[in-house]
Amino acid sequence: MRLLTVLAVAALAAGVYHYRRQSGRAHEGLQERSRQQLADAVRSAIAGKASRRVEVRCVGRVVTLRGSLPATERDRVLAAALAVPGVIQVTNLVETDEPVGDLGPMQSGIATGR
Repeated sequence: MRLLTVLAVAALAAGVYHYRRQSGRAHEGLQERSRQQLADAVRSAIAGKASRRVEVRCVGRVVTLRGSLPATERDRVLAAALAVPGVIQVTNLVETDEPVGDLGPMQSGIATGR
């Protein structure tokens, strides 16, 4: 009788282990999909605001923009990215042709919208 109980507990533990392992993989897939959807939404929002290509990356709800734009376009792109629902922070890695001493309103590097 004890052997049967031990085997039942072992089978239950193995089932729980495999269930959690599979659900963890499914959760990772959902996170990747939502990251991709957020990146696509940001790309759509900035589509007409930049004359050159801007690279968009998302980690969680934080968006990183990288590229080279004129200062006025950079500010419009950063504002549009920050306005996308779900974005909580935009990291600005966009380079401009401005002199180093002239920092625009969005040049600080990180903008947050909460």
